[in-house]
Amino acid sequence: MRVPLIRHLALRLGLLLVWMFLAPSALAADSTPGACKPRITSVIAFRYGPDAQLMSDWQPVTLPDNWSRRWPDYDGPVWYRIDWEQGCSSPAAPDRSASHRPVALTIDSICMAGEVFINRDLIWRDRHLREPLSRSWAMPRYWLLPSSSLSEDGANTLWVRVTGVAAQNPGLGVVELGMPNEMLSLHEHNYWRSRTLTILNIAVSTMLGVMAFFIWLPNRKPNLFGWYALVSLMWVMFAAYALNTEAWPFSSTQAVARANNLFYIAFVACFTIFTWRLTDCPPSTRRENALWALSAGAAAIIVITPGWTWMQQAAHFFTLIFFANTVYLVWHARRTRNPEHMIVAACLLLMFLLGIRDTLVLHDVIHSRTFYSHYTGALFMLVAAIILRLRMLRDAQPIERFNQELTEAVSRACTDLSTTLEHEHSRNLANVQLQERLQLARDLHDGLGGQIVRSIMLVEQTDTPLSKQRFLSMLKLLRDDLRQVVDSGASIGTTVPATPLEWSAPLRHRFVSLFDELDITSRWHIPATWQTPPNALQCLLLARVIEEALTNIVKHSQASNVLVSLDSAAPARLILRIEDDGIGFDVQVIQRAGLGIGMSSMRARMERMGGTLQVSSRPGATTIQATLFLDSGLAPLADTPPA
Repeated sequence: MRVPLIRHLALRLGLLLVWMFLAPSALAADSTPGACKPRITSVIAFRYGPDAQLMSDWQPVTLPDNWSRRWPDYDGPVWYRIDWEQGCSSPAAPDRSASHRPVALTIDSICMAGEVFINRDLIWRDRHLREPLSRSWAMPRYWLLPSSSLSEDGANTLWVRVTGVAAQNPGLGVVELGMPNEMLSLHEHNYWRSRTLTILNIAVSTMLGVMAFFIWLPNRKPNLFGWYALVSLMWVMFAAYALNTEAWPFSSTQAVARANNLFYIAFVACFTIFTWRLTDCPPSTRRENALWALSAGAAAIIVITPGWTWMQQAAHFFTLIFFANTVYLVWHARRTRNPEHMIVAACLLLMFLLGIRDTLVLHDVIHSRTFYSHYTGALFMLVAAIILRLRMLRDAQPIERFNQELTEAVSRACTDLSTTLEHEHSRNLANVQLQERLQLARDLHDGLGGQIVRSIMLVEQTDTPLSKQRFLSMLKLLRDDLRQVVDSGASIGTTVPATPLEWSAPLRHRFVSLFDELDITSRWHIPATWQTPPNALQCLLLARVIEEALTNIVKHSQASNVLVSLDSAAPARLILRIEDDGIGFDVQVIQRAGLGIGMSSMRARMERMGGTLQVSSRPGATTIQATLFLDSGLAPLADTPPA
């Protein structure tokens, strides 16, 4: 499928090239013929010199003229005298009206600088007629001749003074006189051929070169795009020589030529290496180093040697290198049979043939005013850009496939990992549940089971029947052990309240309502924040202490005022105080009698958690203080019963 695409692309480029070359000619040919046309009767030229005679040295010439063939090595001004008359080609037009018809003048080239007179009236002059000379060799000119400057009898003389350099093909181009609309059409054709196509050439090359540069810039390796950008730069600098109408910033015509030849040598060297890599020629460091050495030598010759001869010979030598490279690449493409290589070779062969044709035009072997070398260079750069684009697309396909495969592999891996994690989570959850059940079984066996066994042994070993109060105390102990087991299980997964106020809110709501019904005044002093947050089990233990203490107050104390306070000022300690003004009780008697089972159970649980529970009581003042040491290494060593 790639070969038909390349053939289709080559056909379109060929049609574009034909249109670029033939469309202006068709436009120029479509001119409206006038009934009467000015007619040039003679063209003669005269050069200044120490031995020149004003009349005898006038020589007839044919335009376009290159005086270096007639006067070799002559640098300076030359006068061209062009005699013409306003003749009438149709008998229907009277001759006496010839001087009143408008006449236009076109000159397609003046090499290098010049000025134009009609009879004795100046109508145009270049900016610099001395070094550094202006450059009108690629600037077509058009003037509508003023009727006041034309003679009444129809016989007129056009004077053109041209200042040039022998090494730069000096002379005067084609001069045309005629009707304004016809000359304007011809001037537009000349302008298109000499400047517009060159501007398009430079614009396209610049755009493609900039694109290649930004493609190369992130990687910054000497790949094809870097070479393409460098070739485009050298080509633009070389082709811009045709657009300059002044020598600035150089001081002479020869300095301009030196700079242009340096760009030409750099272009040929970069272009040669680029074509080697574009056509996948076998790499050869020795060959490239030899080319760079020749380039450096030629550049040194151009810069150092005086005059024009060696500079021109160096440029001609690199033209031979370009032609030799073309022959080599044609042979290489024929050997590889690669379609891309064959297209590159065809473009180079076209450049080779048109370069020979332009050389013959330059030496008047072929009579023409059109040079095609500039345009074939732009055509090759466009073809090379398209080939590079096709290679990018072709190279991107494996990357896209790899990215797609990588995406699919990552998706599969994520799915497998998700499934594995779900299974692992399920196993961990089942394991946690099993551990909780085992822990619950241990707690029931060691705590509640042990208490039941002790109670049974106590009943069996007692000879006298136990009192109702004794049985009630034993049942309360069993209840407290069961509550401890339940609290331990409930604390797993419980979230610690964010603040002490949030922790105490449920207790406060429950007991304040009860106290209000019993006409008991309650006060709660709870801090706003934790200094060191306790864990869930510690929060639950303190809540149970409050519940037990407040329940006893409601049942037994007959108090009128109750104070509940929590002190968290110490960084790793919580102190809970419950105070009332009830009837009080004898702490020692209650402990010896085995009463106060609930508070004894709370004391045991506090000691298990590394805390303390202190009870003091007298009529009008009973205080229960629970001190709990948090996880900061400050807890005392307590004798904790075995689990």
